[in-house]
Amino acid sequence: MLFLLTGCWDQVNIEEHGFIIGTAIDKVRDETDGDIKLSMTNQMVSPVGLGTPSSEGNDEEPFINLTTSGESIFAVNRKLLRTISRPPFYEHLRVLIVSADVAHDTELFASMLDVFLRDQEMRRGIKVIIAEDKAMDILDINPKPEKLPVIHIDMITENTYKSMDMIKPVTLGEIHSYLLNESSYILPKISINENRVNYNGAAVFNGLKDKMVGSLSGLETKGLNLMKGDINGGVINFKVEDHIMAFNLEGTKSKINVNPEDPKSMEVSINIKAEGDLAEMYGSKTLLNPSYIAKMEGKIAERIEQIAKQTIEKAQKEYELDILNIDEVLKRKHYPIWKKIKKDWEAGENYFANSRINVSADVQIREVGATDRAKSKEHEYIN
Repeated sequence: MLFLLTGCWDQVNIEEHGFIIGTAIDKVRDETDGDIKLSMTNQMVSPVGLGTPSSEGNDEEPFINLTTSGESIFAVNRKLLRTISRPPFYEHLRVLIVSADVAHDTELFASMLDVFLRDQEMRRGIKVIIAEDKAMDILDINPKPEKLPVIHIDMITENTYKSMDMIKPVTLGEIHSYLLNESSYILPKISINENRVNYNGAAVFNGLKDKMVGSLSGLETKGLNLMKGDINGGVINFKVEDHIMAFNLEGTKSKINVNPEDPKSMEVSINIKAEGDLAEMYGSKTLLNPSYIAKMEGKIAERIEQIAKQTIEKAQKEYELDILNIDEVLKRKHYPIWKKIKKDWEAGENYFANSRINVSADVQIREVGATDRAKSKEHEYIN
């Protein structure tokens, strides 16, 4: 009994851990044999560099980026042990950034993720992001006001509730589900512009081929979010009588209905209900006229439908992949039919690409601001 209570046989003191908070994966060409290998860059926290509020003159960097390459991620991780004094500890890993080169390689993306899914230190809540260029460069940014690049990136991914051209973070566990179900999916994209992070758009993945096949622009991502009803904030610019206006979206709901009678030409209807406030306008026309507000609501609805149709065109004609998740509606409401056509939904006959998808939008402006009310009161006092 005393022997069993002596402590953990594999314990490591906390000060001996090398805490990894971010990882970047790239493809590199080996200079010796010319073979393509994987490069892994780990961002390790340096407690000395973080310092304290009372610390002055501390010029140490709060993080260290360690890059190693090899034929597999597991081999690279073991190789890393030869270069650092503290063994890498991944339980605090927040963000995994993968270059588009790796993601475009058939089955390499899924194979590379395998070690992250198997390792007991890895958490399924790790956020996965696709880098347009080199993933390792993302970890070299100089963030303000944060001290650690990974913390800066992690916090930006949580700003999606205020922007429609970004998608919600996708975790390692969610991707595992997509891989098991062979479902097509999207992941957020990231790039650098003048040492600033641009978290915008989405990478499109073919679930059958396990690879990235293209991307959505910020506007196309906005259309996708509107159709999924995944957003509670954002701005839609529109025009009324040649005047630019901005609609501040406060919430959306979407409903997808499918008529599967003819799988070869399936009818899909998507209704988007949006409500919000008028955030900005140009021109001197009053907004106290109900007919003018109704006109604005119609223009906003037209703009929403236009954006959504652009995304549908991209999904059906260019990628032929159901990133709208219409298959989920078929599984839930028309399972017997789905069971018959699922193999031909995105492949073979590709019923998704041949479906007739119609979008309609209903908009309600809740608030137009206090400017016009103030003008109205002032007019009353003058009279």
